[in-house]
Amino acid sequence: MALSLASLPAPPSPARAVSDGAGLIFRGAIYGGSGYADGNQDVLRGLTQRGIRVQLAPMGAQRDEQGLLPAAQQRAYTAMQDRRLDAGDSVFYQCCPPPDFDLGFQARVRIGRTAFETDTLPAGWAAPCNAMDQVWVPSHFNRESFARGGVDAHRLRVMPEGLDTRRFRPGLAALPLPERHGFTFLSIFDWIDRKGWDVLLRAYVSAFGPADPVTLLLKIHKFDEPGAELENRLMMFLERDLGVALEHAPRIVVLSGLLPAAAMPRLYNSADAFVLPSRGEGWGRPYMEAAACQLPVLATRWGGQLDFLHDDNSFLIDLDGVVPAPRGSDREIYIGQGWAEPSPTHLAALMRQVVGDRDEARRRAGRARLEMVERWDTRVLAPLWADAVQGLLR
Repeated sequence: MALSLASLPAPPSPARAVSDGAGLIFRGAIYGGSGYADGNQDVLRGLTQRGIRVQLAPMGAQRDEQGLLPAAQQRAYTAMQDRRLDAGDSVFYQCCPPPDFDLGFQARVRIGRTAFETDTLPAGWAAPCNAMDQVWVPSHFNRESFARGGVDAHRLRVMPEGLDTRRFRPGLAALPLPERHGFTFLSIFDWIDRKGWDVLLRAYVSAFGPADPVTLLLKIHKFDEPGAELENRLMMFLERDLGVALEHAPRIVVLSGLLPAAAMPRLYNSADAFVLPSRGEGWGRPYMEAAACQLPVLATRWGGQLDFLHDDNSFLIDLDGVVPAPRGSDREIYIGQGWAEPSPTHLAALMRQVVGDRDEARRRAGRARLEMVERWDTRVLAPLWADAVQGLLR
């Protein structure tokens, strides 16, 4: 096997403005390059383009410290952070886990935007949700799981999260990644049990061998195992858990570090297919980004992504069951709750199918791209969001 570790660069910073009156006070992650930040940026873009006045209260990083955003976008966010709206006449919207909801902030209407990845909610989540006037969740999967977890059904509203299909599109220049060769499967995730990295590696090394012209490109956002290095952890799993010597494994390339926002669509365009056997997603934004870039998508047949993925536009991985997250899971919050166990055997077969039947892979990917543009683009969903906010401001 060829195991490569590639690293990525960084880019610049911004200015200031003010106003008042009623509008939307928006609290959530904006900076840092996470999926939450990207989703919030798309929501903000859609709302502001439809005339909603926004006061921005970023959670976590207060500015674009890594220089991931274009300068004009940085300046726009700084102006929103400087604005001061009248809270008594405004909608207070916060996008974060319910334990992080600000329950003391009083406004005309309070909305909690959140999601979770298992079949119910962690202890203590229902109470802060029920303290909100409305709870907006991205998927029908979450409407069911939140109601099951004790959130009042009348508070729950499905508000899907779109993306900019002009930004995420096919035909862009690929990132220069000389370590890859042949048919490239891209996977993007944090190195945590829920993302099913172990299922992915198990399926990949059973589907292909060292002589096959394939590459598995792993874009790892976070790896936080104390005292361990990602490359060593991966090699140890292959050799110890799967019994596959390095020289007998197909090519794997690990891409670490943050990418500027403008480079993410080019990363998708560097691949031939996207694969992520996640054990649970409230929405599954990387699936949507890959589909918008017209990649064949291999995704788990369980979770929020089933709102936009189906058998005619993707390759859905069957389950070995819905099982309790084990006691040894690396995130205590999931332990004992039900999540999917994607079948590595079925995933291996799907990976071979995508490589072997390019025409069918292209057909499904083309269908997915069309649906992303027609149904899930931010411009299509922006009226839904804007009407919901404006209705609360009247």
